[in-house]
Amino acid sequence: MLRLLKRWFLPAVAFIIATSCEGADPTEPPASLSFIQKDVEIVRGDSALLDLTLSGEITSCINVTFTSEPKQLTEELEAFELCDAKNGTSWQISFNATTVGKTVVHVHTFPPGLVSTEEAFVRLAVIVDPGLNIFGDVLGWVYTIAWDISFFPQIIHNWRRKSVIGLSFDFLTFNFIGFFSYFLFNMGLFWIDGIQAEYFDRNPTGVLHVRLNDVIFPLYALVCTAIQIVQCFFYEKEPQQRVSTTCRIISAVLIASALIGCVVVPLVESLLWLDLFYWLSYIKLIITAIKYTPQLWENYQRKSTAGWSIYQVILDFTGGSLSLIQMFLLAGNYNDWLSILTDPAKLGLGLLSIFFNIFFFIQHYCLYKNSEKRKQSAESGHLEKNGELINGKEASPNSIPEVSTHM
Repeated sequence: MLRLLKRWFLPAVAFIIATSCEGADPTEPPASLSFIQKDVEIVRGDSALLDLTLSGEITSCINVTFTSEPKQLTEELEAFELCDAKNGTSWQISFNATTVGKTVVHVHTFPPGLVSTEEAFVRLAVIVDPGLNIFGDVLGWVYTIAWDISFFPQIIHNWRRKSVIGLSFDFLTFNFIGFFSYFLFNMGLFWIDGIQAEYFDRNPTGVLHVRLNDVIFPLYALVCTAIQIVQCFFYEKEPQQRVSTTCRIISAVLIASALIGCVVVPLVESLLWLDLFYWLSYIKLIITAIKYTPQLWENYQRKSTAGWSIYQVILDFTGGSLSLIQMFLLAGNYNDWLSILTDPAKLGLGLLSIFFNIFFFIQHYCLYKNSEKRKQSAESGHLEKNGELINGKEASPNSIPEVSTHM
């Protein structure tokens, strides 16, 4: 009997216990340490006091140490010992800034496992001058306003002419898809809790930079682009004006890639919905890289920039330039030049808008400067007057030839 117990019963009980415990969450530590203030900005040479707060109780002694990643920006933080501490107890930690840059300070305890330190971290930024940050904020508002109002000139230009001749339909198509993708990306990271949770699971100490204005701007741009598309249906246009086959193929591929992502993400464990939303932001960047080309080609074929508002170009160029200036200004203030490369969407949008707008300036002010005047003069020579054509035929005695003056 005893042999049967040892051979069958005890292993069976052990198996049942192991099975019931499998997948169970490990026991959480009864106490935790945390910094209430997660983001701290200090001027080099200054200091800041932060409270490290205990939730729960500690009935033994633990050692507390600090590490900084990726680099040390303050005087070394001294380790200390906690013994028999009660719930709500806090300790002031002094951060004396010595080096400009950004880092994350983590708290560690020994022995491990007695106290949770998941929330015991601080994102520390040491800057050169707070005035540079204020100036950077001003630049941010200025370039945002410039980009916002850059849509108005083209809408007004179309309305005054009651014509969209000279406006590339490919440009409008790419613009609509690009801003729609960018709107979905920002909306997802700002409003959808599941996407935010995936972001913080991947970046536990990261900062989600998407704000309400980041959602409103692409929505506003989407509406303005839609208004221009509606104008194309009602205003005068040339017979050959249409969305090109190339544009249709590229648009179809980009849209299909997003739809395929909606199917693949639930099926592939390593992919998150967050990855799909990031792909939407990359679609916006891809479109920005190609959307200006059709309008440049349209101007080249017509040897004219008529129908394309130069004020839109000026405002777009202003927004892109100030956006880049702000990036370099803030990178210098934090001595964090790598941050310029970690925001490829903003960097790409600024560089591409400047690059293409320079070509629009060359077309409008140099290559085709007087093309519109010549076109108007040529059209005036074909006007019918008193039942006969003045141009190319002998005028009747009662008709007075129209004289056009070129400036």
